[in-house]
Amino acid sequence: MAINKPWLRFTRENVEKAPDCQGIYEICSLTPEGKRLWRLGKVHNLRQRLITRLTDPPPPENCYFRYFEAGLSHDIDVLAGALFDSYTRPAREAWEEENKP
Repeated sequence: MAINKPWLRFTRENVEKAPDCQGIYEICSLTPEGKRLWRLGKVHNLRQRLITRLTDPPPPENCYFRYFEAGLSHDIDVLAGALFDSYTRPAREAWEEENKP
């Protein structure tokens, strides 16, 4: 699976364009040392979670995000695994998963 989707500035304007479907998101901040993962999550409603993450908890400065829509439950798990594995350092502290309804 290709995970080379472009990054968007983490602003309310960009977040409101995200779909309200299930998927995976990642939010990173740019630091002098490079890209730093802040949040990586699997959710039922991308737009709703991203809007929440704009303020709760407050994100670091200079954040960017990208998201991936996932249709079936199996698809979302495969996608989550591929994104999680793409990080060279452990990302467990940044991982968020919604409880299933």
